[in-house]
Amino acid sequence: MRFIAKSLLLAALFLFSSTCVEAQFSENREINRWLRKKPDIKLIEINFTKDSTFFKADKIRAILFSKTDNFLRSVKSDRRRKVQRETIRRDTAEVKYLYLSNGFLGVQVMETFEPMLPDSSALIRISIHEGRRFVYDSIYIEGDYEEQFEGNFEKIIKDFKKGEPVDPFELKQATYDIKSVLANNGYPYAKAEYFVDTLYDYTKNNADVTFKISADSLVHFGDVHIGGASKFDSSLARRELTIRPGRIYRRKDVIESQKRLLETGYYLTLYLSQASGDTLRKFNRLRPDFALSLREKKPYYVSIKTGAAQDSLKDLTWTLSGSWGKRNLFKSRLLELTASSSFIVFTEWRLKDHSYRFRITEPWFLGIRMPMTLTAQYSPGVRTAIEDQDYRKESWSVSVSTIRKIKDKIKIQTGLQYESVNIYGLSEEDQERLKQEEGISIRRKVFVDIVRDSRDHPFTPSRGSLTSLGYEYIGGFLGGDDSFIHIEASWSRYQIVWPGWISASRLKAGYVRERGESETVPVDDRLYIGGANTVRSFSEGTLGPRLTNGDGSTPEGANIIIIANQEFRYHLIGKFWSSLFVDVGNGFRNKNEIKWTHLAIAYGTGIQFLSPAGPIRIDYARRLKTETFDAADKIHLTILYAF
Repeated sequence: MRFIAKSLLLAALFLFSSTCVEAQFSENREINRWLRKKPDIKLIEINFTKDSTFFKADKIRAILFSKTDNFLRSVKSDRRRKVQRETIRRDTAEVKYLYLSNGFLGVQVMETFEPMLPDSSALIRISIHEGRRFVYDSIYIEGDYEEQFEGNFEKIIKDFKKGEPVDPFELKQATYDIKSVLANNGYPYAKAEYFVDTLYDYTKNNADVTFKISADSLVHFGDVHIGGASKFDSSLARRELTIRPGRIYRRKDVIESQKRLLETGYYLTLYLSQASGDTLRKFNRLRPDFALSLREKKPYYVSIKTGAAQDSLKDLTWTLSGSWGKRNLFKSRLLELTASSSFIVFTEWRLKDHSYRFRITEPWFLGIRMPMTLTAQYSPGVRTAIEDQDYRKESWSVSVSTIRKIKDKIKIQTGLQYESVNIYGLSEEDQERLKQEEGISIRRKVFVDIVRDSRDHPFTPSRGSLTSLGYEYIGGFLGGDDSFIHIEASWSRYQIVWPGWISASRLKAGYVRERGESETVPVDDRLYIGGANTVRSFSEGTLGPRLTNGDGSTPEGANIIIIANQEFRYHLIGKFWSSLFVDVGNGFRNKNEIKWTHLAIAYGTGIQFLSPAGPIRIDYARRLKTETFDAADKIHLTILYAF
């Protein structure tokens, strides 16, 4: 939110300076005509008044919108190397922001343009008068408000330390935060202003700051009038609202209501606002009604998907699927029917498999906003020849899952999955052999996943954390071919440690163990690490216990994994970023193998391009030589950050 306030004030500086652009450019019409041709910028000259010495000229040039023309900027066609219509506004706003945020409340900035012979390129002169630099002295809060808010206000202003430079952007953000506290507790008409006293002592640069607050009147919600609900019952929209008649007005309830309505999947767009005139009519001012305007999606939909992939046998497969769905079955349930077929192409042309899926979602399970999804899938199989025997592998599965959000950051998902596989046309001995060769294993499980996500962005986070804990119970009383438990926990933290530098840290651990009659955890269900997203410098899934045979050794999977990552990400240019990282970890058969000397350590650097689909990255990793591992290096190319 602090960034938003600063951005708005910077925009205000930008717009203010635009009112005098023509006068500041030049009063000479010939000069203005020359500037409209967008001449190249050859030189940027920074002039300070005699007592202005706080910032160096290079610092000023670094923040300017204008850049001098050079070969690299010409190749990139950087528009900032030429005088643009917004050049003076952008330059002036950037310089003023720099000085204002450092306490120079009376800074004056003037920018002029002159043609340079022989090619009429532009000389930009920026003249700066810093004025006095003010620092915080005493901070006062006064006004008309409930005593219960005193603690909230003190938390907001606690960051204004005595002796630090007065920052009007931070002060403006503080007034916004104060009004937000009041608006979220029944006072939407509250006002907050700040005043900086710079006149009481001319011999010092200390300044008192006073916040004046007027809470106004306590407000309660009125009714909500819903319009545009024709395909879906209006009660579906009303139950998503956290606005209730008579409840104390909270701005958070208005925002949360809009968010919940969009999450239903029923609406393309919506608009929720106070009913027209409510703030003007005195009798509705303290109990305003709201108007909700909806634009609905169609109740039916059809989708077709297709794509190519490579299966484990190196055959090229082509998949075609089609879905039909109804969003308002029995008023609010979502029904989806899907048919999918997969074909092997080029090496041979035949149908590989086909399946049919039925899925129904109840958005308010047990009257609670906790969507429950029931999925049933059936695959009749395709007759296939093996050693002159025709067989068919039929499978079906049923799963039920539900998800519950706690506030905005925590999500809990739990469910049950039951599946069965039948093989027809083979003897029991041949069936067992086929299951081993194709990795066919009947899985029946109960699972719980808990995720807390406070990141500011899912792909390129700079703040916040991501914590997850997953538990799976496979087999046991549910039946199936195998019985084991699988637990995995992960914690990631993101923070800005230096302007333009982001620290990303992760700790991750996993554990699987057989249960009941199972002697071991199946190979395919063990834990595999190593590669671009865990411990770099290893190929995918090759770090951890290995099984030695006549042809060498192959990964057999681990029962325990431990991973620690530290990465520093910094901006290069444009959409390109770079990173420095250290990865530590390994996989183990049992806890007795866990030793410091058994951990693999890798370090390296990478480059990322921030595409619309997420970061595309190339990492170079170098492995340290230890008692357990030899030195080696590897290049990884993948999409998205490792964590």
